Amino acid sequence: MEGTELDGGPEPRERCSFAIDVEHARRFTELRRQQRLAMAEWVAETVEESNGGISRQEARLEARRRRAELWPTLDQYVEAAIRRRLAEDDLAGPWEPLTEAEEEAGTLAGRGIGKNYPGFLITRTYQLPVSLIKELRTAALRVSEGPLEELEELGLLYATLEYTLEEYEKRNELVDLVMSAPRIVRQALERYGPWPPDEHPPSSPLAVHTATVAAAMASPEE
Repeated sequence: MEGTELDGGPEPRERCSFAIDVEHARRFTELRRQQRLAMAEWVAETVEESNGGISRQEARLEARRRRAELWPTLDQYVEAAIRRRLAEDDLAGPWEPLTEAEEEAGTLAGRGIGKNYPGFLITRTYQLPVSLIKELRTAALRVSEGPLEELEELGLLYATLEYTLEEYEKRNELVDLVMSAPRIVRQALERYGPWPPDEHPPSSPLAVHTATVAAAMASPEE
């Protein structure tokens, strides 16, 4: 995850890049297309219903003022999803604040240790409040400290073909507990993203459950 501080309203915001599920990205692209159409229709209807009292430019300005209410930006969807994920018991803390060195390290780009992702990933960038980014990075680091330390103590920190079966299983068990910031964001979108009931990302719990039920129903009775 990379960040560059920007000015963004009452609270500074950061441009943050995350590797997200391609299904998330596809859905967001479609959502943005639908919103553009909805805004254009709203402007046209507002002008028509005003009987000349409102110009097209005035209607467009009003649509822009009401966008957060009627057509939330993708940044808003991502922010809301992350806040809900961070409020869950396993990430809610309270956590020891990051040190200056930890904060600096948290802004570095690079691939860290983590669970293999079952789907396909694509990088997308969103502007989020600085305070939320700090909360996200703090939770990710503090939750991961224990399993990362144990991986290092056991000599299982790096992937290799030389592990025994027991070591391999233990490593997978510990890696599953490591929560990078991008992984938290992916979970947030899986659980709280704007998905219709019949369109869940393939890695989401609901999608996995649905697939399991479907497979069970398709299996012939013994």
